[in-house]
Amino acid sequence: MIHNNKAMKQVDLFFYLCLTAITMVSCSSDERAIPNSVGKSSEMLIVIEKHYWNGSAGEEIRDFFGQEMEGLPQVEPLFQLAWVPESDFATLMQSHRNIFIASIKPEIAQPFIETKRDLWAKPQRVVKINAGSDTAFIRIFKENQNAVLKLFEQVERERIQKAYKSVLNQSVVKEISDNFGFTLVIPSGYYTAKNQTDFMWIRRETAEISQAILIYSYDYKDTIDFNPGHILAMRDIITKQHIPGTFDGTYMKVENEFISPVSERIDFNGRFAVEIRGLWEVKGDYMGGPFVNYSIVDETGTKILSLDAYVYAPNENKRDLIRQLEAILFSYEPALE
Repeated sequence: MIHNNKAMKQVDLFFYLCLTAITMVSCSSDERAIPNSVGKSSEMLIVIEKHYWNGSAGEEIRDFFGQEMEGLPQVEPLFQLAWVPESDFATLMQSHRNIFIASIKPEIAQPFIETKRDLWAKPQRVVKINAGSDTAFIRIFKENQNAVLKLFEQVERERIQKAYKSVLNQSVVKEISDNFGFTLVIPSGYYTAKNQTDFMWIRRETAEISQAILIYSYDYKDTIDFNPGHILAMRDIITKQHIPGTFDGTYMKVENEFISPVSERIDFNGRFAVEIRGLWEVKGDYMGGPFVNYSIVDETGTKILSLDAYVYAPNENKRDLIRQLEAILFSYEPALE
């Protein structure tokens, strides 16, 4: 069974958050020279006074940003949180890539949100919620937390994409463009394992882990084709045909008994998409791991294009490995004619 546990917001989240900015006037960076941002992958700096961090406001922050990431076989949080009191927030800390500030002061009559890209470093996202009490903070935070999360996820992808662009695998990029008419930022270390009409399998293999991208398309007949169940059924058809297991008669399929896949309608680089996260397994073998799938209508308007990525990393954490693949998929750009 597929769980649709999130609703797609009907407003432009970036526009909304820009409108609410007071002190940080613009959502775009200026032209001044700023340093590169720092911080470990999937790490967020929380700036809030100790009294509120230890109270209900801090609990809300920890529960949301530290919640379990969906679609993984083991428990891993969305972000690793580091905390500093607002009164101790100094210049040295301002170069962190992800900064969330909760400024709670009694003189603030009306709570509001400020957001800024690349304020002290690049790439960087700073989000500040100003409120007069912990109760007021919790209310505005709950109303906007999903939008705020998307801003931080975006900057995580941008960091990875920037690194990958410096070591681009031009040959694989060209193969994708020739077959499908769009490009992805594919770094060195990945290679094309299979390239057929309407299907590509791109892999990165090490002694410990495997990361892979599947690109495939099929006829688009009706909006019902975006039903998550249909998308997953098509994925099973494709992987049974193209992704064999180690032994004869074994193949990749969606695993839906241990953890049911979760789906969400999202904005994918300005396009409507269905995102599905879940687990895969090899039928008849003991291999498995997480996958993420983004399905959109292709440039011709006649086919559904699925950008799919999976990880095999036994005994390893998988959150950051999946996020690396997400960054590649979100680098999608139609090829220039």
